[in-house]
Formats: sequence, C-alpha cells, structure tokens
Amino acid sequence: MKKVRFLLSLWIVCIAFSCVPKVEPNVEFEEVRIHRWTALEGGETLVLRRVGSNWSAKLQGDGNRFSCFYQRDEKPKSDWNQFWNTLIVEGLMELSGNERSMGLEDGDGFDVEVTYQGKLRQYSVDNPTHQKSENAKRVLRIGDLISREFDSPMFVADYDRGRVGEYLIDSCRELKKQ
Repeated sequence: MKKVRFLLSLWIVCIAFSCVPKVEPNVEFEEVRIHRWTALEGGETLVLRRVGSNWSAKLQGDGNRFSCFYQRDEKPKSDWNQFWNTLIVEGLMELSGNERSMGLEDGDGFDVEVTYQGKLRQYSVDNPTHQKSENAKRVLRIGDLISREFDSPMFVADYDRGRVGEYLIDSCRELKKQ
C-alpha cells in the first residue's frame, strides 16, 4: 500500500511540476504527420513541426521488408513558409475521414494527422489512385509535393515499387554507415 501511495504521490508531483514537456500556451504549434505506406516495401513518414517561428522536418522510414528503421532531419527545397502555404493551397486542412480498401489486397495508402490551432484532424486512405474522392486527389497532390521538396520517391502518387525499394535499401545502408 505504501508503494502505491508513493507512486501516486510521485505522479502528482510530476504533473504539478510539469515533468511532461509542454508547449507554452501563447506559442503557436503546428504538426503534420503524413505516413505513406506500401504493401511490401515499407513506408515513410514526414513529421513537419512548427513551434513559434521555428520549423523542423524529419523523414522516418520503416523499411520493414529490409529490417531497417531510420530517421533523418530534412529541409524543404523551397523555404518553410512557401512549403507550408503550398500544403494549405493543396488542401491539407480539408483532409478528414477514412477511405478504406475497395477489396484490393495489395497496394498503398496514406495516414495523415494534422495538429493545427489546438485541433487534431485525421485522414486515412487505402489505394488513393483507385479512389474518386476529392480527398484522395488532394492527398496525392500533397504526396507529389512532399516528394519534390524532400527528394523522396515514397510519396509520389504513381510511385515505382523498384525505385521505392532501392530508396529504402539505400537509406538503410546510409544508416548502417553512421
């Protein structure tokens, strides 16, 4: 019983003294996570974050077929604000909902999470090139933009499986060299 009280007290103290990192309430915070997955090769996630006026981006790869996970810091080819504004123009903030498989057993998809102005929006789509919705078209345009800005073939709307596999293998080799 003493152990339970101690752990409970420790937990309360941690919360009271902000052991959990927080974003200051007056600082703007945005985060976008766009995960592109392929059935066999694996996937890659772009994590784009803005806290105040500071931007950052990471590409996180999960080449599950190659038993490799990597993460690297990135910068868009254009500047941060131009990239962000283009994401908005392409419809990032309109994405919401869930469009699942149409009976296809193999394929690809996107999972999107956007934290903006304190609200979380989510969107998931399987096989977006086979979907007819505006959201599927938006996410494909956004994927093409990400591919151009960060030199990643993973997000291309009409991705090439061979190129994606080589990209993941090369990314794993680079990680092993470090």
